[in-house]
Amino acid sequence: MTVPLSGSVFSPRPADSGTTVRHVQLEQAVAATGALTALVTVPVTLLAAHWTRRAADRAADATEAAGHEQSRATVAAARLQERAGREQSLESVRRSACAEFLSAVDVFVRIVTVLPEVPHASRRELLDHKATAVVRARAGVALLGPPEVLGEAEKVAEQCAKLEKLALRRAVLRSAIRALEDAWCPRNAEWCEDPHHNSAHVAWELLAQWGRLEQEERWEKLDLLEFTLRESRAMGAEEIGHVLEVANSVAYWDELIGGIVRDPLLERFRAVRDAFVGVAYGSLGPVA
Repeated sequence: MTVPLSGSVFSPRPADSGTTVRHVQLEQAVAATGALTALVTVPVTLLAAHWTRRAADRAADATEAAGHEQSRATVAAARLQERAGREQSLESVRRSACAEFLSAVDVFVRIVTVLPEVPHASRRELLDHKATAVVRARAGVALLGPPEVLGEAEKVAEQCAKLEKLALRRAVLRSAIRALEDAWCPRNAEWCEDPHHNSAHVAWELLAQWGRLEQEERWEKLDLLEFTLRESRAMGAEEIGHVLEVANSVAYWDELIGGIVRDPLLERFRAVRDAFVGVAYGSLGPVA
């Protein structure tokens, strides 16, 4: 006969219904908390990622803006440096142009001054060559020079043009004047009784005052001038012919003759030259 095991110690005890309910509720609460934590964690993570990206974007934007600003500053500095370099180069070229013009002018005037000592046949070619150099150098100043420098350069060029116009006649007269002075009496020209010395002195006085004589007086004394020139033996027939040819026109006579103390033609030239140098020094730096 089988004995039931219900009363045996091996039979399970029935579960407490209250405890079971509490376990179930605890598990549900834990599950709900986990779900809620998961729901909360996802937006927070997304929000943190969003602000991290925003911060990174802002940092990138700031870096890019700083880069653009630095690039603009670099470009601006490069342009300023380039402009300064161009301006410095232009100033250097301008100084060179002014120096070249001044040199050409000085050489030209020096030739005009010594032209009486040059053989008559060579005067025209030498004068043309130096006058052309002045015109060429002036073109450089006209192309590059600032207005104030160019204005003074024009005045210098005008004086050079006037010198060129009168230079050949001036050379004839000043050569004759020097030759007559050399033919004076070495002791007392006014009281000398030597006919050649006397003629040289009379011819010199006639030439010195020729431009201030009335036209009728010049016609009356033209033969005397020719006679005294020949009798002075200070120059040859060809040179005497050149002197008489120049004597037919008395325009600018005092400027052609010049003088030992004063030379009006060269005085005016020096005045405009000094003005040009003053302006060129003031605006461009040393040029002479």
